[in-house]
Amino acid sequence: MEKRVVIIGVAAAVMLTGCSPKSTQLSPNTYLVKCEQMFGAMSDCVTAAKKQCPLGYEVLSAKDENNVGTSFDRTKVIPHIGNVKRSMLIKCQ
Repeated sequence: MEKRVVIIGVAAAVMLTGCSPKSTQLSPNTYLVKCEQMFGAMSDCVTAAKKQCPLGYEVLSAKDENNVGTSFDRTKVIPHIGNVKRSMLIKCQ
């Protein structure tokens, strides 16, 4: 039983924190920065972009989408958040 509680706790912690921001190089000076943490913010992408391009960058495009919905139980409506899509396409100076 204790082992099950630990596994559930670790799984919950991973789901709540999500993954850290990631940068993918698309061309010599162009990067796609993804920040898809469930409880993150667009400022996480900005911080990652500053790390990737310390001399500055230009935002070519940005996306910040959260899908919020509800599911139904027999006795109540349960709100949920899913499919967080937050990204910036940047070009380093």
